[in-house]
Amino acid sequence: MTKVYPQSVLPPRYQKARKKKKSKNKKDDIGVLSLLAASLRHQTTEFFNNSTLHGVRYIAEKERPFCEKFMWFSFTAIGAVATCIIIVSLDTDFHNWDVPFPAVTICDRNPLDEELLQEYIDKAWPAGAPANATEMLQWLATLSFRSIAESASLFVTQHDLVGHTAGDAPAPALDPKDAVFSIVQRCEAAFYDCEWKGDSEECCDFLVPVFTEMGFCYAYNSRHAEKSWPWQSQAQSELFTEAYIHETDSKWSFMFNSFRNTSVIDIYIHSTEEMAGLEQSAQLSWDHRVEKVSFSVKHTYTTEDARQLSIRQRRCIFADEVKLETSPIYTYSACMRQCRMQRSRSYCKCVPHFYPKTKGYRQCSVRELECIARHAAAITDVSRCACELGCSHTVYEVEKLTEIDSSKGPVASNALETEFVSWPMVRYKREVLFGWVDLLVSFGGIAGLFLGFSLLSGVELVYYFTLRACCAAWRDGDALRRERAERLARPKPPYNLSLVPWWKKPPEPQDASPLQVKAKNLQPPKYSPPPLYTQYLP
Repeated sequence: MTKVYPQSVLPPRYQKARKKKKSKNKKDDIGVLSLLAASLRHQTTEFFNNSTLHGVRYIAEKERPFCEKFMWFSFTAIGAVATCIIIVSLDTDFHNWDVPFPAVTICDRNPLDEELLQEYIDKAWPAGAPANATEMLQWLATLSFRSIAESASLFVTQHDLVGHTAGDAPAPALDPKDAVFSIVQRCEAAFYDCEWKGDSEECCDFLVPVFTEMGFCYAYNSRHAEKSWPWQSQAQSELFTEAYIHETDSKWSFMFNSFRNTSVIDIYIHSTEEMAGLEQSAQLSWDHRVEKVSFSVKHTYTTEDARQLSIRQRRCIFADEVKLETSPIYTYSACMRQCRMQRSRSYCKCVPHFYPKTKGYRQCSVRELECIARHAAAITDVSRCACELGCSHTVYEVEKLTEIDSSKGPVASNALETEFVSWPMVRYKREVLFGWVDLLVSFGGIAGLFLGFSLLSGVELVYYFTLRACCAAWRDGDALRRERAERLARPKPPYNLSLVPWWKKPPEPQDASPLQVKAKNLQPPKYSPPPLYTQYLP
C-alpha cells in the first residue's frame, strides 16, 4: 500500500531529492553566456592570484579592504597607460604629415609706379617739386640699413624735402610709410595668372604687401605681412591661415606672372614664421631667364623633454618660451629684428618705417633717419644681440634652377614657379640623449634582468614595510604577541665559529639539550706551571 504524504510533512530523503531536482532545473536554465561570464570571472581571479605581474594579486584578495584594492588598481592602471604611451610615441607615419608650404617674398628692386609717383609728387608739393624728390621717394621705397647709411645725408640736409623744422615738414618726410604705399605698384598692376598646386587663382588673394629690411615687397603665405593697406579691396582676416601641401596633390608649387619683365626681382623662400631680413640672402635674383625654382626642405624640431635643459645647454628656444614684442611666436629672425628695433629706439628714440607698428616703438621721420645712419653699424652688429635659434626651424635650400630653353621660345619669361623638388620625407629631431626617463628605463632594465624588479616592485616594497606592517600590528596584535613570546622562549642554537672547512672536518653533532650556562661567581682554577719549568731557571 502506497503512502501519500502532504507537502509539509515529506520525509527528509524526499525533501533532499526534491531540492536536488530544483537546483538541477535551475542550472539548466542558466544560459551559455552566463556560464562563460562566470568562468571568465573565476579565471580572472585565478590569474590575479597567481600572476607574476606585480600588484595585481592584491586586487583579487577578498580580505583586502576596498581602499587598498582601489589603490593597487590605480597603480597598475597608471603603469599600463605609461607603458602604452612610451611604446606608441614613435613618429613613423611621415606620409600623413601636413607639410607647410614656405613663404615666398618677392622684392622688386624698383617697386615704383611712375604714374602714381608723379601724382603723389604733385599732391605733396603743389607749388612745385623740389630737386631730388623722385630720388628720395625711390630711396624710401627700397629703404634698408645699408641705404640709410649711404644716402641719408643726401636728403635730410635739403630743407625743401624735409622742412626746416618738424612743424613745416611735408607729408613724405613726416610719414614715409604712407608715402611708400602711395607710390609703389599695386598688386593687380604687378602680378597676374597665379597658380597654387596647379589650380588658377587670383594673385591679389594670395600676394600681400610686406615691409622688410630690404624695402617694400609682396609676400605669399607670410605670417608677418601687412594687415591693411590703402588699396585693399577687402579686409584681411586677423587669423593667419597657413598653406599646406599633401602627398596626393597634383603639384607642390606656387607660380606667378610679373608685368615687370625689365627689373630684377629678389626671391626669398623661408618659413612662414620667419621674415626676410638681414639674416637671410635671396635664394634667387630673378632676371627672367629662370622659369622654375626647385627647393628642398630640412625641418628640425625638438622634443618636449628638452625643456628640462636650460637654453644655454640646448642652444635653442621654444616658440612659447620667450615672449617677443614684435611677434607672437619666437623665431631667430624675429628676435634679431626686435633687437635691432630696441637698439634703434635706444639711440634715436624711433625705428625705421620698414618695421611693423608696435606699441612702444615710434616710426622715424625722414629727418630722424640721419641718427639711424650714424649708428647703423652698432644697430646691425650681430654680436650685440643674444638670440638663439628656434627649437623648431626650417631651412629651404634651392636644389635646381630651370632656365628657359632658348630654342623653343623667347629668352625671357614672365612666369616663375617655386616648387618642392621632391616629397619631403626627412625631418631632424633634436632630443635629450639620456634624460630622466632613459635613466629610469636603464636602471629598471638592469634590475629587471637580474632581480625581476619593476616599478611596482618598489611600490610593493614600500607597501609591505609601511602600510601593511602598521595594519598588521593593529589588526593582528594578539597573534603577533604570541609569536614574539614563542620566539623569545625558544632556546638559541649554538654557533660554530670554526674556520675549518666542513669537507675536512665536519661539525660535531649538536646535543638536543640546551646549553649549560656557567655561574658568574666561579673562581678560576689554581695556576700550575708547565712541566720542567724550574729546570731552566738560573
